[in-house]
Amino acid sequence: MPGPIHLQTRYHSAYSLLGAMAEQLAEALRAAGHDVREPDPADPPTSGAFVFFNAPPTIDAFPAALLERNSALRGVQIFVDHPFALPAPVLDAWQERNGLENLRLCLPCADDAHLLSGRWPGLRHERIAHAVPRSALCDPTGLTEQRWGARRHDIVLAGSINSEAEINTELTKLDGTSRQVVRDVAAIVLGDPSMGYAQAADLIDPSPRIWGIERQRWRVTNMIVNRARRTGVVNALQGLDASVYGPDAWRPFCTGTIRHAGNAAYADIHEAFASARVGIAWGPTQFAHSYSERLMLAMAAGCAPISDDRHLVRRDFADSCAIYNAANPATARAACEHLLANPAQALGLAARARAQAERECLWEQRVEQLLGSEPAAATPA
Repeated sequence: MPGPIHLQTRYHSAYSLLGAMAEQLAEALRAAGHDVREPDPADPPTSGAFVFFNAPPTIDAFPAALLERNSALRGVQIFVDHPFALPAPVLDAWQERNGLENLRLCLPCADDAHLLSGRWPGLRHERIAHAVPRSALCDPTGLTEQRWGARRHDIVLAGSINSEAEINTELTKLDGTSRQVVRDVAAIVLGDPSMGYAQAADLIDPSPRIWGIERQRWRVTNMIVNRARRTGVVNALQGLDASVYGPDAWRPFCTGTIRHAGNAAYADIHEAFASARVGIAWGPTQFAHSYSERLMLAMAAGCAPISDDRHLVRRDFADSCAIYNAANPATARAACEHLLANPAQALGLAARARAQAERECLWEQRVEQLLGSEPAAATPA
């Protein structure tokens, strides 16, 4: 992809995630020899690549050249969520203006990517795994049994949940049919973690999916499932030394041996994992099979990582991550107890995870795929 790379790094996002990721990618691009520039609204780009995370709230926030037919400016959208979370009005407007001919969509999510071709025919998309910065890697010489055993916490967990009040508020915004669908889908997914939202929704309501309605139902379903799964794990750990990093909604569950360690910005999560012997790296609730950067941060930090059982976790990290059954929180406790009782085994797992993170999970290893060559057609993720 010739020309300068115009990379937007200023975002308003929860836990400053998007801005941190953009800065990390910019550093990797510059290290690879690319000309990286912050877009200037007063002098919008007309050629090269315009790289952005997620999407602006309106189509007018894009440079005009990005929406022209036969444009010399190419768009690379890195979208860190599920397809249902894509900003449909923005992509609809882009499609109307130039057929999305110069957009390349990169997602770490493989779940339900088949929905994209039905919603935006011809949209070029590709699964590209999450990445972490080299600065997240712990010093491998510190992975000795003595120094690992001296870490501040036995177990660290990091992630967000919604309060019951927040969930109830969102439920009241739905019509009666949608509320029942949400409850029924949540029950299926909680009982079978390998079942994604779209599959479960088809079992409940096989009628054709209406994107806007499904997006609303999907969002509230995730809030319910996320709270139930994560609080179940924390409750199961009672009696073990565990610290939870996340919002104040965690406070009612942080009693006894469970401590609430406060909120943590995305850029600080690797330090939280680096303080622990064992790190439980929850997968994103909106994905059934994919994983996020949280697991990679735990791996890079040199703790013994544990994740909920997912197809892509088993495929990509078979030798560097312990797993538990998200439908049975007691299995998370059993995995933690086993690793804490077997420090040599846990340290071996931590060392393999840290080595794989450096070998395969850094932003610098995503640059070529992200920029890539122009794909010939939409590619299933």
